[in-house]
Amino acid sequence: MDTFSLFVANFLPCKEYFVPEKNHACPGCGLALAVRQAYKALEKDVEKAVWQVSQGGDGISLLRVKKGKADMTLCFDNEAGGNLSETIRKRMPSDAVAEGVSYVATASPSYPFDLNEKLKKALDGEGRAHIHILCPCPVGWQFEPELTVKIGRYAVESRAFPLYEVQGGTYRLTVSTPKPRVVAEYLKAQKRFENLSETDMEEATKTIENDYRKLTDNVR
Repeated sequence: MDTFSLFVANFLPCKEYFVPEKNHACPGCGLALAVRQAYKALEKDVEKAVWQVSQGGDGISLLRVKKGKADMTLCFDNEAGGNLSETIRKRMPSDAVAEGVSYVATASPSYPFDLNEKLKKALDGEGRAHIHILCPCPVGWQFEPELTVKIGRYAVESRAFPLYEVQGGTYRLTVSTPKPRVVAEYLKAQKRFENLSETDMEEATKTIENDYRKLTDNVR
């Protein structure tokens, strides 16, 4: 954990709406960390939120929040299925944009201020909002619990999970990665992918690079 991360709690809202004693999360659970941060951003609005857990075994949990005449959907994704294609390509944000959702964004608990800002923007904005949050899972992804924040950063730094927002059809990268981390470093940090061949790794890298190029084209 970097020194800066130790002081994150001092800059986020102090009041806790997430009670650790009342959940059964594993040590280092990225989902629990993301929910805690989201609850801090939502504050009293969390009282109007409703959980909806996917039945497809894909690791997607949805938190729907009523805001005025529209809804905000938080998609907590811990990739429970362990599928490589789902790891390197997230379609839900693009689908939300195609559906005309007013505000769409990706977020990570490894970047708490970015996550907090996007939730506040979604709450204050008009129309529907959709935020896709990547939640590293030590058990499912097979890494040591103390590496949760680092693995989340690897996902962003390798461009496997870029952080961006789309508001009114306008794309904006919220965390830039001018010198990206090697994709293999992100994937090999997870034992679930330890048997990937060099060909698999090369194809995954090409997919990530192509998708990132399309994203930056939209930003321009």
